[in-house]
Amino acid sequence: MSGKEFRKKQKLANRLRLGVLILILVVLTVFGILHQYPKGWRPAGVDAFCPFGGVESLITVLTTGRFLERIALSSFILLLATVITAIVFRRSFCGYLCPLGTLQELFGRLGKKILSKRHALAPSVDRYARYGKYIVFILVVVFSAVLGELVFRPYDPWVAYQHLTSDELFSSLLVGFIVLILSLIGSFFFDRVFCKYLCPLGGFLGILAKVGYFRIRRNEKSCIDCKACTKVCPVNIPVAELQEVTSAECISCNLCVNACPVENTLIIEGKRKGHVAPVSVLVATLGIFLLVVGVSTYTGGFAWSVKSIQEITLKTGTFNPDEIKGSDTWKAVSELSGIPKEEFVKTFGLTDAEFEGTLKEWAHKPGSTREVSEVREYVKKRLGK
Repeated sequence: MSGKEFRKKQKLANRLRLGVLILILVVLTVFGILHQYPKGWRPAGVDAFCPFGGVESLITVLTTGRFLERIALSSFILLLATVITAIVFRRSFCGYLCPLGTLQELFGRLGKKILSKRHALAPSVDRYARYGKYIVFILVVVFSAVLGELVFRPYDPWVAYQHLTSDELFSSLLVGFIVLILSLIGSFFFDRVFCKYLCPLGGFLGILAKVGYFRIRRNEKSCIDCKACTKVCPVNIPVAELQEVTSAECISCNLCVNACPVENTLIIEGKRKGHVAPVSVLVATLGIFLLVVGVSTYTGGFAWSVKSIQEITLKTGTFNPDEIKGSDTWKAVSELSGIPKEEFVKTFGLTDAEFEGTLKEWAHKPGSTREVSEVREYVKKRLGK
């Protein structure tokens, strides 16, 4: 292959990667906006489309058989796909699919254009700051299991991003919104700040990455020591100084492979020496997710949209208080449960207008500290379930 063809192939790989990342970000952004409006088709909430929700709820599921509130089976399905890709391609989810990583990368690209250079923390600080994501991961999993709720949710910048059009943004998700803003500002000067130092999913995948089959290897004989690979690495790995990239920090974006000017000098190689191209990693990573999600959608395990309590009751023939969601109306809950309107009004201090609205609108009105779960538990107790 000529040098010109080789470089053209590398540019195509980078463009395809960025195109997939942006497409996923756009689709999930649209889902986030549509979820805030109860009329028409309403996608499932952000928690149902996040694999880390499965990690948070895993201990609870194994010990009690129940999901944490807001977690759906789809979270575990996405977690399964993420784990499969990690075992094969290490952290390719981070480098090829993660929408929050995409946001940070876009701000990083903007910063590079404006500032003409990238900054990095001092190695003595960076080395220890990297442990932050592992500490966050452990704390989140432990406290989610102990408290029986998604403890990271109020601090999660991706959840905040998905609620930019919601009144929750400046109440229950204010801290997460601040983390989002700081992460994007930080990524303007430094690459992927949240990914490197705070992301609990990154901590989880960093642990799994150690057993990943494929990794990047450098041919020292053909390397011209241009350090192009080190310069483009978004997580500041000194690729040019390594024979093999084994660091758990590597997000498997393969930007370094696509920056190397010498063919077959940086390669993605398996433990049995077989190697693959960056485009193949992208196609395989995306293919694993599409296959897992596609099969589970066909079998009815993956829920793309929110179903109202009326739809669920009509389908199952039984009213289940555990299925009550914030998007359901007080009127619907009252009619299906048989609990009179007057009882709800008295117990929860509702006005007639609030009774006609959704539980979420009541719980998140200015100054409120109430939760939809209170209604769910009250109905269960009232009906003896």
